[in-house]
Amino acid sequence: MPDDKTPAPIQTRYLDNGIPLLTEHIPHLRSASLGVWVQTGSRDEHPAEHGISHFLEHTFFKGTTSRSARDIAEQVDALGGDLNAFTSREQTAFYIKSLSDTLPEAADLLFDVFTRPTFPEDELVRERQVVVEEIRMVEDDPEEWIHDLHAGSMWGDDAPLGRTILGSEASVGRMDGTAIHSYLARRYTPGNIVVSAAGNLDPEHLYRMANATLGQLPAGGHGTSGNAGAHVSGAPSGAVSANPPERTAALPHAHFRPLEQVHLCVGGQGLPAGHPDRFVLYVLNDLLGGGGSSRLFQEIRELRGLAYTVYSSHAAYRDCGEVTIYAGCGPESAAQVLGLIGTELDRLCDEPVGAEELARTRGHLKGSLMLGMESTFNRMSRLAQDQVLWGAPQELDVILRGIDQVTPEQILTMARHAFEPSGRCITTLGSLRKIPQGTASALPNR
Repeated sequence: MPDDKTPAPIQTRYLDNGIPLLTEHIPHLRSASLGVWVQTGSRDEHPAEHGISHFLEHTFFKGTTSRSARDIAEQVDALGGDLNAFTSREQTAFYIKSLSDTLPEAADLLFDVFTRPTFPEDELVRERQVVVEEIRMVEDDPEEWIHDLHAGSMWGDDAPLGRTILGSEASVGRMDGTAIHSYLARRYTPGNIVVSAAGNLDPEHLYRMANATLGQLPAGGHGTSGNAGAHVSGAPSGAVSANPPERTAALPHAHFRPLEQVHLCVGGQGLPAGHPDRFVLYVLNDLLGGGGSSRLFQEIRELRGLAYTVYSSHAAYRDCGEVTIYAGCGPESAAQVLGLIGTELDRLCDEPVGAEELARTRGHLKGSLMLGMESTFNRMSRLAQDQVLWGAPQELDVILRGIDQVTPEQILTMARHAFEPSGRCITTLGSLRKIPQGTASALPNR
């Protein structure tokens, strides 16, 4: 048993401006992950800013007051680390993974990149073209592009959740320093920022480093002057969408492109992040298309050989959610695959899940969760997400118990919520000019 002098593995401290810093000390590891999480993404952009969250993610790495873009790249390589970032519809994250003995240098690099970027104009010009090439790359990858098209089908092309995260070539081409600083001041505020770290680290040293840099960001937003000592809390500031979005009509959308495969998505209604019934949705999603023994994988790939890839996934946003089924198949099989998906959705809505299948699904979910916790990046990410949702770290046992307590009756109710027939949405990308006859009506209207 640890004595009273043993520090808690997970600690939460607040920087001078109210930014929470969460650390998990795992002494037996030889690495650590550190992240700065900003609660802003593509759905928080005004229409004229389409893609700016992602563009900003790129431009932070293009030089600081003390380092050039090349200096940043050379230093992270010398540290043997991985410095990167990503943008989603509601978050932008900047992170570094490094060996434990180089974490102080890695943290100094990450905090410098985040707090002292210079956004040099020549770098902005070059990076606009880099992002344009990234947009073109995604549009050349049909398995990725179909999900962007499907978001437009689900929520509407002009809705915040329906727009692409990367933006368009036209919108990215308009981005300049003025737009960047305006967005930073509005969205990169202390109340929108969480810092988390996991691995073999010194929590006290990391706190001092974070407080000297991130802790001095002004309350008025990144790049502004103001009261750096104000404690900012509550909901993310400056959000464009305050009310839950309404789903668009569940009309089939076929996007023609001469491809060897038809890539298809079938969507349904999910749950907001942190919803009390989220564990039921986790089980339902895994049972439907989460693993090798899932219904869709067995029925479409293993028994019939109609697709190489078939799965289901769910996305939880702050006020809504979605469930998406994906499959890639030959054009001649598209109608059959869509029909099989519809049949499985109907079965979930009509018949309770058996005890053996439910136990197997629970085991797969819990195993995936526990194995994922062997990654310092996943642990660091979980600390940040718990802070955003609950304001404190959550015990892993809460999730395990939640999964174990899901019943067949709850799954039946959740399936009817998620896949109510008139709310099912179909999107295809490939050599079909329209949804195969019969499947469009069979899916939304049982």
